[in-house]
Formats: sequence, C-alpha cells, structure tokens
Amino acid sequence: MFWRKCVAIALSILVGFAIITPTTASAATTISPTIDTYVQADKATTNFGASVRLSTEGRANIWRNTLLRFNVPVPAGEHVVSAKLRAYSEASTTSTEFVDVFTTSGGWTERGVTWNNAPVRGTWLGKAGGFATGSWVEWDVTKGVSAKGGEQNFKLESNAQKWIGFKSKESSSALRPRLVVTTAPDAVTPTEAAVVHGWGTRVTGDEFNYTGAPDATKWIVYNSAGHAGQGMRSPQQVTVDGSKMVMTGTPDGTTAGMGAKFANQKYGRWEVRAAGSGDNEYHMVSILWPDSENWPCDGEVDYSETTGDWNLITFFHHYGCSNSQTSASRALDVTQFHNYAVDWSPNGIVGYVDGVKWFEDNDPAHQPPGSMHQTLQLDWFPDSTANGAGEMRVDWVRVYTAAGTA
Repeated sequence: MFWRKCVAIALSILVGFAIITPTTASAATTISPTIDTYVQADKATTNFGASVRLSTEGRANIWRNTLLRFNVPVPAGEHVVSAKLRAYSEASTTSTEFVDVFTTSGGWTERGVTWNNAPVRGTWLGKAGGFATGSWVEWDVTKGVSAKGGEQNFKLESNAQKWIGFKSKESSSALRPRLVVTTAPDAVTPTEAAVVHGWGTRVTGDEFNYTGAPDATKWIVYNSAGHAGQGMRSPQQVTVDGSKMVMTGTPDGTTAGMGAKFANQKYGRWEVRAAGSGDNEYHMVSILWPDSENWPCDGEVDYSETTGDWNLITFFHHYGCSNSQTSASRALDVTQFHNYAVDWSPNGIVGYVDGVKWFEDNDPAHQPPGSMHQTLQLDWFPDSTANGAGEMRVDWVRVYTAAGTA
C-alpha cells in the first residue's frame, strides 16, 4: 500500500537448519477422593459419611451403593488419556459376582447424602469380579472422566447377594480409594504454513537466537529517513535479545527497518513469526522488496502489514508502474505472535496467516518481474493524534524453496 525505500544487496547466503521435535512423556497422578460414602436401602434416611468402609450389596431387601467424588487436576495443554479407579477390598467375590461402576451426578454431600436423595447411576463404565479379600480392585473409568479433568463422580453397585466392602477415605491413607489418572500433551495443530503445506527443509533465514545487533552477514540495518521521509530509521532502535528481534519506535518517529542479504531471488517461500504493539501511528510490515530498487514498476509484496489498527492485518500486493494493488484484510490480534507467510511461484502469489490461506493473486500480469528480498520494518505514519511509542517483535524469519524448484 505504501512506498518504501530499502537497500538491496545481491548476496545470497544459504544456511542449514535442523528441526528438533520435543517429546513429552505421559504423566500419571494418583488422586484420593475428596468425599466418599455409601447409601443403604433399608436405612433410607441414614447417612454413612463417617464410615471407614464403603459398601455394596445386591440383596433386594438391603441394597448398598457406594459414591465417590474426585477432583482431577489436568495441567494446561494436556488431557486425560487414562483413568483407573482402585479400591481396597474387604470381601471376596466369585467369578459371577461383580461390582459395577457408573458415572453419576454431583450435588451430593458426604454428610448429607442418603438412599432417599442419592444421585441415580449414569453411564456404565465397567465391572470387576473374582477378587480376593485384601486386594486392590481396579476399574477402567477413562470414558467417564472429562478430558480436561475437574469434578468426577462415580457410583458402585453390585449384583452379589452379600456384603462387599472397600476401605473408605476415612481409613488408613495407604488403603484409601484412589484414581490413577494419566495425562498427555494435547495434539498441537501446526500453525506454520511451511508445516501445514509441506514446504520441506528451510534453506536460509534467521532464528534470532543470539544477542546484540542483527547479524551483519544476514541483514543491512537502515540508517536513513523513515518511510516517505517521516521520522528516522536508526540502527539504535533494533536489537536481538537471544530469542527474538525487537524494533522500537519512539513518539518522535525514530524507528527501525532492515533488509535481508539472504534469499535475493525470484520465487520462493518466506515465513515470519511476528507480533507488534503500541501507538496506532506505527505500522509493522513484512515485505518482499525488489532487488532492482525500481519501485513501483518492479512490484512490492507486503505480506503482513498493520495499518493503524492492532486488531487487523492486511496483505498488499503492488504491481505495475502505476502502483496498482490487490489486497486482503482480516481481523487478528496482532499484539499476539502469529505466523505470516507468502508463497511466490510462477503460478502466482499466495498469503497465509497461521497456515491458513487468506490471499491469492494468480494473474500473470501482476507477477513481479525480477528477484526480491525480505525486509522487516516498523514504519511511522504520524497523524493528528498524540504521538506514542511502538514495537515490532520477530521470533524468526525462514525461507523455503519455491514449488517445483527444489
């Protein structure tokens, strides 16, 4: 959308990168019940919340059912993959005598629940039988536990025509019921266009994993008037902090910009991970700029640009000596990091945000005629409002081979 003066240096440096994918093992946590008790049909108004035993029984004139509640913590970014309910038995069962486990609703209290107000059973989760006195009995209750944890309620019922008991949470801590929950990291949906669309191994770029000034073998940092003569671009306004490149703009328009010395080429795929914030007079922009410096005739591809609103991102494709444009905009919280990419091939130009296509121009007449290179700029557009500071942060810049040219 806007004319930008950049310095082009026709030097291409190929840098190899290794991709390391971290793995995280599943984690198991043993949880004691927050409350547990049993209810009994022939003592329909009696509460047994203080009992050291949990009871089940299938005789019609007695009927005993057990209730348990667990609060399942699940770390952020993880989910439950397995849940096993375990209880220590005080009676044995034959191979035809079972204790079934069901989900049930909450709302009951340990010292207030009775047969008359006990929650009804929900989904059947499994059964256990043929166990001995003094053994741990286990039920797989995974399908009854929310993937993100929280309060989980269970009900035990038996078909056995006799009393079958288990230790309660009021008994010895070593013999209390327990829920053994295994969690694993959530599946991460890739948001890099290079990953989503299979661009292969990156061939050059900058991970900004060093400190100080931008790598002089990779970047030329501008020391000149700002965009359209507004303000000043100063090398003092850009630094690398060990994990990202940071450009800062002051209220008087002193800001920064820099152009890549790598991947000066016709066709390719570029991707940056960036965020910005501050006064709306500052616009952060990632550009493919013509090596010829012949603007506007040789084109300009602004594949991510803010234009006075940190909740909107725009793609501007400039072409032709009359500076014609095609563009696309979408709502986006640009203050958070996002991945912006452009795929330039003989078939056209395609833009991506977080791996999702949002711009395409495949008109042959709009193609840039020659090689281009990456620039990163925090441009100042003063207006009638009070001036403020701005910032652009870039995690990395990565370049990939164009389709069909590997």
